[in-house]
Amino acid sequence: MKNAKNVQAPLEPRPKSSNPTSLSLALGVKTDPIEYRYSFQWLFRLLQEEDIHLVQLGTFFELYHLPDDAFLQLRAEAEAHGVCIRSLFTAHRELGGFFRKEAGYEQVARRCYERLIEVGALLGALSVGSNPGAVMRDEIDFKPDGLARYIRHMKELMHYAYEKGVRWLTIEPMSCLAEPPATPEEIRYLAEELNAYHAAHLSSTARVGYCVDIAHAYIDKKGTLCYTPQALFEAALPALYEIHLKNTDASFAATFGFSEEERLRGVIEIATFRDLLYQHAHHLPVSEVVGYLEISGPKRGRDYTDPLLESQLRSSLRYLKKHFTARPSEAVLSPTPSRTVRVAPSMMCADQAHLADEVRELEMLGVDWLHMDIMDTHFVPNMPLGLTTVEHLRSLTRLPFDVHLMVEHNELFIERLAKIGVQSISVHAESTRHLDRVLSLIRAHGIQAGVALNPATPLSALEYVRELIDFVLIMTVNPGFAGQLLTASAIRKIEDCRRWLDERGLSQLPIQVDGNVSFTNIARMVAAGADILVVGSSSLFASERPRLENMRRIEQAIEEGMRLRQERSRKP
Repeated sequence: MKNAKNVQAPLEPRPKSSNPTSLSLALGVKTDPIEYRYSFQWLFRLLQEEDIHLVQLGTFFELYHLPDDAFLQLRAEAEAHGVCIRSLFTAHRELGGFFRKEAGYEQVARRCYERLIEVGALLGALSVGSNPGAVMRDEIDFKPDGLARYIRHMKELMHYAYEKGVRWLTIEPMSCLAEPPATPEEIRYLAEELNAYHAAHLSSTARVGYCVDIAHAYIDKKGTLCYTPQALFEAALPALYEIHLKNTDASFAATFGFSEEERLRGVIEIATFRDLLYQHAHHLPVSEVVGYLEISGPKRGRDYTDPLLESQLRSSLRYLKKHFTARPSEAVLSPTPSRTVRVAPSMMCADQAHLADEVRELEMLGVDWLHMDIMDTHFVPNMPLGLTTVEHLRSLTRLPFDVHLMVEHNELFIERLAKIGVQSISVHAESTRHLDRVLSLIRAHGIQAGVALNPATPLSALEYVRELIDFVLIMTVNPGFAGQLLTASAIRKIEDCRRWLDERGLSQLPIQVDGNVSFTNIARMVAAGADILVVGSSSLFASERPRLENMRRIEQAIEEGMRLRQERSRKP
């Protein structure tokens, strides 16, 4: 395994003052192992006894033809046992017709997928999903056409699911190039394509997320392990909705559960995936992730094997309850940074008439913080966002809130913001006579404290409060309005600030920059030492191109800036 690529999606941990333990992990069971072996009532009773309340219904061949009443009755039986059928997911690759050349397969797959959505709605499931399907191995050249066909149908099905009341359509990444998505690149591409479509049709489409199997890895034709389960898992995190929990052997050829005997021959460490979820919690699109035990159980149809299923289920569930849903230690909740430069959209540049939709789109784009500019018309002559707006937005997202105060009475706003629940607050050195007192008040609430400096304010204003700051905000325009040009000294001041911090042993403190953070200026700002970019009308919110394309351009500019920064650091 030492040659495997542990490729990660471009993630960034929560700021240290945020609370990753707000993530909730729940345990459920996919119903595959009882198919044609035990009744649903048998399974519901077992789950009731084990205090498990969530089920992912695995498909069976009759499902597409049974009348509606059959599913209403099944839902009632589950609820009578305290069980919720929260998810519906395929079990037999039966919707793979989008990748077949033969006449009729595409149409059958579409009709069956629509019926699957209808059944999910009858069951009250929040999500309905499948693996996309497989290109025939001897017709692998059809893969691009098949994938395009699949995406086209999925976009139409997103509307159908929304009409039926299903909130999520889920996709399972697979382990073979003939069954996309199977690599981190394919995983990211498919999620970006479908979620960009959702962002453009927020009021008429269900969301798309991944149901990730933690036992999947990618091994090429030569038998080389190219991508570990962790690498594929991390690539899916920004779009992850639910999980399949199963164990596997060292060759990733057989899958099984988590009984004591199975754990001895398995290679999956549940705690590894649990900890990854907590470490990257604020990048997940949901605040609760359900892991469904997915095993086939002992060999079917044998009197000497079928009775073993009950003990296998119970032992696996008890192990998972202890090791998956249990919270990790606080040490695990302090992740190692994986993206050097954070992206913080300025909400004053968003569409103020549709802020809820804007927040949902920003979440899907993978931004790190939401930057809130609070003004009082006195310190600066503007007032784009008020406290009530910030409070409303707080209830809509789990993204960290970074508040930039441009006011004369900081203490009043700090107290209100602490009650709302923000993660960082910056105050202007020029706005208060008692900067030490104001910074101490912010930190007393467990919030990160930053000092903002206007373009003409010298760095010396930081000298006697440096013990109280978690970051520095360099204004690269005069505060108050979006759309201004960069001040002449802006880049030089960022460089001087980085040098000032380094000389005082404060290299770990990030520099945030705000003002004309444009596609043209980002690389220069990052090269000069910027660590947090407040992006607005000149980059992320620029109307000439789609937001997704703007986000990609920002990330490319960050990469260029980091390259320049590294080159400078190597010079004597």
